Amino acid sequence: MLFIIFLWIALAIVVGFMARNRGRNGVGWTVLACLISPPVAAVFLANIANRSPLAGQPILSSHVDCLHCGKPILREARVCRHCGGDVTESGLAPVRQAMPVGYWFDLPDPAFKLIRSADRVSLVKPVPPWIVVDQALDSIVIGSRWPGRLWRVRVEKQGDMSDLVAQPGYWRASAIALLEELPLSALFGPNGEGVLEIVEQIGTLSRSQAQALADNLPEDAWRAYSRAWMRWSQQGGEPTSNGEDDWRGTLAAARRDDKARSPVHAGFLLIHDQLRKRAEQVDGGGAFILVEEDGETEQVLNPLWQAACDALLFAAMARGAPQYVTEADALTLTQAWTRVLDGASQRA
Repeated sequence: MLFIIFLWIALAIVVGFMARNRGRNGVGWTVLACLISPPVAAVFLANIANRSPLAGQPILSSHVDCLHCGKPILREARVCRHCGGDVTESGLAPVRQAMPVGYWFDLPDPAFKLIRSADRVSLVKPVPPWIVVDQALDSIVIGSRWPGRLWRVRVEKQGDMSDLVAQPGYWRASAIALLEELPLSALFGPNGEGVLEIVEQIGTLSRSQAQALADNLPEDAWRAYSRAWMRWSQQGGEPTSNGEDDWRGTLAAARRDDKARSPVHAGFLLIHDQLRKRAEQVDGGGAFILVEEDGETEQVLNPLWQAACDALLFAAMARGAPQYVTEADALTLTQAWTRVLDGASQRA
């Protein structure tokens, strides 16, 4: 008899663990299984909705997280059954107003597992790597994946910020609400359309076009590029060298008063990265040379592709940051791009 009782309790405990793994109250289901029958309770449990965040069932369409306590509730609920908070639109309005709003660049990264709905994105579990929401557009890191999607978002659940410096310029989040999709050109500043057009041309750039860009690049164009960098840096109050040589080939720099990294934000870094990829697609390993400096060997673009890259960087400066470029410098910076690619883009 004792064996049967112990077996009954053991099976009930198993049902409790099953319930817990399915997002239910494990203790409550253990008690229920003891009172009715562990097998009956297990069958009943298997036939009701799985509330686990890892479940493959469409439970997310009927449940949302309470913005007061973060626990799952029915989408149509008016009061949270966990904390008693008002979850109507009027009740949630003050909570939403207190939540930070920023910008999120959605990279096409299959390794980054996210739970997505029409207007919400969240992590499967609230652990690193976090969703990074930037406070301003000029600090967004695009990385090597392109294109993505740019959103204005609200941080609904913040991640662990304890190990960050004060005012890092971004928030870590485990859940965000999608408020508005923004054009990708916004990543490159108020004149970002001109930069975006150049970025989009790189994917079809041929070797003959790269050669033409190199052939039409003025020898002193880099000086105009450097002067634009110097004006941008000095506007931020940064004491900087006035030497044009110091800014030659610059893709990103820091300013004291803000998080901006260039006159066109991440545009120069993206152009350089995309051009390297295109050069490798066209010429393979022949697109690069090895350069030894300070005892270290670095792989860089060969002279032809580097000149083509410079031509695109210079054009992006003139088109994306005209406030830092004189009229004469603008003609110099855009000469190669205008002769080779501007006409092609207009015909397209």
